[in-house]
Amino acid sequence: MKEYIWIIGGSIHQLPAIYEAKKLGLGIVCSDYNSYCIAKDEVDIFINISIYDKQAHIENIKRLKNEGIDLKGIVCIAVDAAITMGAVNDYFGFCGVSEKIATICKDKTQFRKSLENSVIPNAKYKILTKENKTFDYEIEFPVIIKPNNGFGSVGAKIFYNKEGIEEHINRLFDSFEKVLVEEFYIGEEQTVQAIFDCDGEFIPEYITDRFFTRDIYPVEIGLQNPSSLPKKIQEELFDLAKKTGEVLGIKSGTVKLDTIVTEAGARIIEATVRVAGGLDPYFLVPAASGKNIMQNAILTALGKKTKKEALKDKKNKYALTGSPLPKSGVIKNISGIEKVENMEGVEKVFLFAKKGDTIKEYKDGTSRVCFVLVSHKSLKIAEDILKQAIETIKIETE
Repeated sequence: MKEYIWIIGGSIHQLPAIYEAKKLGLGIVCSDYNSYCIAKDEVDIFINISIYDKQAHIENIKRLKNEGIDLKGIVCIAVDAAITMGAVNDYFGFCGVSEKIATICKDKTQFRKSLENSVIPNAKYKILTKENKTFDYEIEFPVIIKPNNGFGSVGAKIFYNKEGIEEHINRLFDSFEKVLVEEFYIGEEQTVQAIFDCDGEFIPEYITDRFFTRDIYPVEIGLQNPSSLPKKIQEELFDLAKKTGEVLGIKSGTVKLDTIVTEAGARIIEATVRVAGGLDPYFLVPAASGKNIMQNAILTALGKKTKKEALKDKKNKYALTGSPLPKSGVIKNISGIEKVENMEGVEKVFLFAKKGDTIKEYKDGTSRVCFVLVSHKSLKIAEDILKQAIETIKIETE
């Protein structure tokens, strides 16, 4: 009987996982609230439900099983729906993280609390609620103030003094129930991803260097894989991921950290138990090395051993992403895309806007509308290609 895997989400970011599942000979079920999503026609069974509706997922899986569909596991790829995945794993006994662990990572306060009595260095932090929203400045500046359960840096803002703090906190409480105040680490940031396989073996996958504007709003402006960090520091970061997984109680499944290397050592900014978002494991890492992160996630979800060759570096390249950052406003013209797509070393251009759309002020990662992916065996040449590509793309606003 054909085995099936459930993939949460039907956007461009899930397509690499869908294609990998096909290569593995699996049937594919996909869920998305958008009934016109790009993945709908790529899968065997499409379920039109919210990725956050865990009960709807459970009920549909029960129905499919009754209809003879041999569904063996579920994966959360690039979408913030690990709680749904955990709830399904718990109910059906699938291989992967539990709802409890996914909930701890989703709730930044719970995650900080989970580190308090562990060997992992923890940030100084303060939890604010609508009933108690006074920040008493026990934490030294700079601080970062953000929603307790946000993503993509939405709502996050860096403060170097008291000016504007109260106004920002009140604005966050218009949309969120809790606000987190944390010490703001100084250093360079990374994505660190690893997986505990079906037998609980810890397998490092990749480290990507992340580049940000860090004046007021932490807006990601570029990525680099592989990391340029010294081997010793990379080993420290993977050890941090392993210890985090152990503290959380992960028996099998992905652990992904946002980290920063400070003068005092590696520190955790946030953690999640799904495959990373953005372009990292789907496009950037494969362009640099050919590593097959999707295969690891799918096989583990099915309760099967991962394959060592999936993580071999077959290309020995550097892959970079960057974004043109046009002025905020309504887009009146876009040019240079086709020229950039034909440039040597450019892997792909991702454009998520069109003429007439509005570009928001750059306050978080969701404001960027265009991404360029390049690769080359020389880091310097890759950087030059990316610079030229970004300068060639013109997005005019008014």
